[in-house]
Amino acid sequence: MNDNAEPKVSIIIPHYKTESLVKLCLRSIRFFTQLPYEVVVIDNGSGDDPSLDYLRQVDWIKLIERTGNINPAPDGAHKEAMDIGISESSAPYILSFHTDTIPVHEKWLDWLLEQINTDPKASAVGTYKLEIKSPWQLLFRKIERALMIRRKPEAGTKDNPYYIRSHCALYRRKILEKLNLHFVSNETAGRNIHFGLINSGFEAKLLSVEEMLRYVVHLNHGTMVLQPDLGARKKTIRKGKSRIDTFFKSVSIKNIYQDESLDR
Repeated sequence: MNDNAEPKVSIIIPHYKTESLVKLCLRSIRFFTQLPYEVVVIDNGSGDDPSLDYLRQVDWIKLIERTGNINPAPDGAHKEAMDIGISESSAPYILSFHTDTIPVHEKWLDWLLEQINTDPKASAVGTYKLEIKSPWQLLFRKIERALMIRRKPEAGTKDNPYYIRSHCALYRRKILEKLNLHFVSNETAGRNIHFGLINSGFEAKLLSVEEMLRYVVHLNHGTMVLQPDLGARKKTIRKGKSRIDTFFKSVSIKNIYQDESLDR
């Protein structure tokens, strides 16, 4: 990456007390990304947690430390952080990202830009969920999608549950600004933006989960797994910790995680 070039993409990352995840996330971005980009990390009141000390010494990110007026609900704080990060960034494309989303391919950001630029009406690309499913889960999802297509649900209604979520979603800034679309809403992060775009005549393109997973890995519920006080179920925590531990054991992932030079 050329640090002096104008960024093409602003990567916005809310954060709360996840030192190992945010360290791997940022170092993987640094290791795998060639296009000019900027990263804005918004800390939602981590206080004296070691993760905040780490973020303060990463010299290529813009760190915003929130210390007050933070929504006590985790999803509310997350959406607030996304809007703050967007307002503090400048690139023509905005990428909403989570600390538990990890790039694993050198063309990950190029690929996302290709997906949004194949159609001039496409103003957002991403997936509904981004996780590896069992064969039975995959079969159920195919059946569910076929039924949804047959019913032809109207965009923006409760009959259409699929929308681009915020774990790895790319947006055109000028369209979000034109339509005055923000993450803060009464809906799950990204849903109001997805259907706001569609109802205004733009396209919000749902990508193949299987193809997306070639480029990034999502350690689902990572923050809630590492911070049980946020209210995750015991089963979610147990399965999540096992998934995170297994991922970190990969030699290539371990090498990136331990490479402190990527912080500079």
